[in-house]
Amino acid sequence: MQRHLVPPAPWTDIYRGFADVDAALDRASFWERLARLLQAPLYNAKRWAPAAVALMVLFVLFYRFRQTPSVQAAELLRKAIAAADGLPQKPRRIQIRTRDHSLTRVAGAADTDALRSLQVLFQAAHYDWADPLSARAYQAWRDRLADKQDEVVEERDAYRIRTRTGSGELIAATLKIRIPDLRPVEERLEFRNREWIEITEVAGDPAPPATIAASGGHPTARDLKTPPTAGASTTASTSATAGDEVRVLAALNRVGADLGDPIEVSRAGGEILVSGVGIAPQRQQEIKDALRSQTHVAVRFSESAPEKVQPEPEAPTDGSVNADIERLQARVASRIGGRVYFAQLASQVLDLTEPMMSRAYALRRLAEQFPAEVESELTGPDRRLLGSLVSEHTDALRRHAAELDRLLRPALGPVSATPDGAASSGAWQPATEELFQSARRVDTMIAVLFGAAAGDTPGEQSPAQLLSSLAQLRTRLDAYDDLSKQALGRTIK
Repeated sequence: MQRHLVPPAPWTDIYRGFADVDAALDRASFWERLARLLQAPLYNAKRWAPAAVALMVLFVLFYRFRQTPSVQAAELLRKAIAAADGLPQKPRRIQIRTRDHSLTRVAGAADTDALRSLQVLFQAAHYDWADPLSARAYQAWRDRLADKQDEVVEERDAYRIRTRTGSGELIAATLKIRIPDLRPVEERLEFRNREWIEITEVAGDPAPPATIAASGGHPTARDLKTPPTAGASTTASTSATAGDEVRVLAALNRVGADLGDPIEVSRAGGEILVSGVGIAPQRQQEIKDALRSQTHVAVRFSESAPEKVQPEPEAPTDGSVNADIERLQARVASRIGGRVYFAQLASQVLDLTEPMMSRAYALRRLAEQFPAEVESELTGPDRRLLGSLVSEHTDALRRHAAELDRLLRPALGPVSATPDGAASSGAWQPATEELFQSARRVDTMIAVLFGAAAGDTPGEQSPAQLLSSLAQLRTRLDAYDDLSKQALGRTIK
């Protein structure tokens, strides 16, 4: 007889239990579910403890390795600053290279026009301009950063610190520190506008002050016989050539010393004589640094200021001339919206004429120093170097003329006639003089129109004549550029 077991109670429906759990979870609030999730490790400590320890180890390792470069960078900079403080303070020469220029200056010295544009970048980035190639300058910039990422690389004989940031105008900087004495020797700065600056230390101490002529004025024949200053080369067996003169002018051009500085360059006694009067000591040093690598160069500076030239007495003008100028200015002012706008226009235009004429004078000096017979002495590379100087001044003069045209044309009105501005000469030297006279004519007419100089009585057609002369200058510049490129062996774009 078979016996069947009878369950004491009906079998539970497991699927209905699952449905009840799901319903309870659905009714639970977000915070209740979050609390259950956080409490789960407490009820399963043996299972969760190893995972928690592993996470903590990973976090500590990540934090340590991420912070190590920053700690190393800060410590290296601190030691480099301490090493620099323990040495006597001596000025040093640094070379500053950008995408377009290469300049040399003495740290802490007064700035030239060519350097002031770079100074603006440093100021915007809150980076020390007085002594940029220093651990102190790097540390001061780095300490201001709200977010930064450091990298330290140890090379054979130097440490290289690189700091990147997402804030500020300067987004990356790299400083190379020499290992033996912890002295910064190289630096690269990268800006948000994609500009970059490289700074390197120039070997050797700055040259001593230049020899001063005994007369206290311009150099005399006796002064020319004295030994050249430090950095100048004297070779008795050879004499300076026209190519040496071109290279000296190119070196001066790199520091902007061929635009406005009272400097004369000439060949005398088998060497290139670079002389100047009334130039500040800091500027003298910059010029000497630029010429240090040149051969057959003698530098002579005089500290006394040049003799003041007494201005020629101006021709008396009657009231009718002033009245004509005032009427002409009033007509121009009414065209552009009033006297306030006229004053702003005058300031902008007059500020442009000075650099424009500086370029015109620089071109004229090149043409005078290298007439056809001297130009024939140049080698191919020296001729192309001379051509690059001519091209730089021509391009700058063209930009100034175009900016003047942009400012003046809306104010003065249209020009009906097309000017004939083609250069009439087949040689670039005579064409340079024609170009210079064209630029000076524009400069004079602008000065008279805006009341900066006295001149002939302006007529009703003066604005149109000024625009016509400016258009003639621009046309002549295009012809002159092609002519000089062909004559000096440069490629026409």
